[in-house]
Amino acid sequence: MEPAVRAAALAGAEILAWWAPLTGLWLVLISTVDTVELGVGAGSALLTALLARAVRRAVTRG
Repeated sequence: MEPAVRAAALAGAEILAWWAPLTGLWLVLISTVDTVELGVGAGSALLTALLARAVRRAVTRG
């Protein structure tokens, strides 16, 4: 596997590893699940997952 493809796959896996539990936590904490709240929760979890990956990379490279 090419290094760029491997790096992209690892980045995607890391983001998914953050996103899935964060979305699950959101679903546990809200009282009613409707489409809008699910979209907001999934979007917020994705943003948080991206930020968590960026912070981890900044800390481990520093």
